[in-house]
Amino acid sequence: MSVVAAVEVLPAAYGLVLTPSAANGEGLIALAAVLVAQLACLAAARWGPVSPRRAPAGTVAAGARVGAVAGGAYAALMVVEYLIPTFTAESKVDDATLTAIFVAAGYGVVSVLVAAACIAGAWGARLSSTLRGGVTAAVWAAISEYLIWYPSVLITFYAFYGTAAQERWFRAEGEYEDMRRSGMTDIKAFATQDFYGAGFFHLLAGIVLALLFGTGAAAVTIWIRRSRVPTTAGGPA
Repeated sequence: MSVVAAVEVLPAAYGLVLTPSAANGEGLIALAAVLVAQLACLAAARWGPVSPRRAPAGTVAAGARVGAVAGGAYAALMVVEYLIPTFTAESKVDDATLTAIFVAAGYGVVSVLVAAACIAGAWGARLSSTLRGGVTAAVWAAISEYLIWYPSVLITFYAFYGTAAQERWFRAEGEYEDMRRSGMTDIKAFATQDFYGAGFFHLLAGIVLALLFGTGAAAVTIWIRRSRVPTTAGGPA
């Protein structure tokens, strides 16, 4: 996990190589927040209550698998978002339509993250017959999803760096409006800092969703399993 965390930081730091001005203002603070997110993943893996050595058997692997699928799907969506402007350039699809598509995709992403938390929570509870097992699986789904999504989204950003597709993606995502509100004038520096912020808050949001929906799904799973156990006057048969 320490190797994974280090590898996660390198793509983020590379943004300063491409756009040195991204270090201005709050850029270095935002990059430090990415490092904090990686250290949080490392701490969870080694010492936290959901660490593999303390978690119920099979729950970490179950959550990681669910998160890997969700993270891969989210990473693929990011590539598609960059390709859509290219494929629609000749059909004269305007920026407003692209923005509507991206907003709908954003709601879809949140739905996938919620579904991943629920599936992992239910799976972990089924494996361990405990609420703790379900919560552990849900948290690891969030961590796994993040560890796959974040470097993928950065690599996609760099792959399309400076292209017409990226320029249109900026417009459709509302990056220029956000940049003006921030007071910055360099769109590439702003976008780089924006991705740094995402590197911290995406993990935080994922953990919150895992705790909320994963815990709920785990509780429902345990309740359903217990309600199916036949009972007698003296208790469980």
